Amino acid sequence: MSYVPYKAASFLGPINEVHHLFAVMNNPCAASQCLLINITSIKPGKYHDPACELDVGDHAFIKHPSYVLYRLAETMRADRIGKLVDLNYYLTKDDWKPVIFQRIVDGIRNSDDTKLRVIKYADENLIV
Repeated sequence: MSYVPYKAASFLGPINEVHHLFAVMNNPCAASQCLLINITSIKPGKYHDPACELDVGDHAFIKHPSYVLYRLAETMRADRIGKLVDLNYYLTKDDWKPVIFQRIVDGIRNSDDTKLRVIKYADENLIV
């Protein structure tokens, strides 16, 4: 049976040959899409979006202070996500704890870096 993404799921996906943690923000919408948001490590001396900072313990995969990279939030077809998980290109991880997931949701609107089309998608699909 093929993997189907769902709200509050997480997976590792490669970016520049390094696995990064992603949050799945919704169950597939009417257009069979999900909003995906990347989590990345805070690098000393480099800008990071302060809208949602995460720390060790907020998710089992997080080993360093991290933040949610709202400027790269994108939608992807649910069947494509499922295919990439089935091929082990994306590696599923523990679901987000509800309180942490809500912080990620809140950051969609609080971040100055979130694209307007992402906010619109989140509104239309009752994410925020």
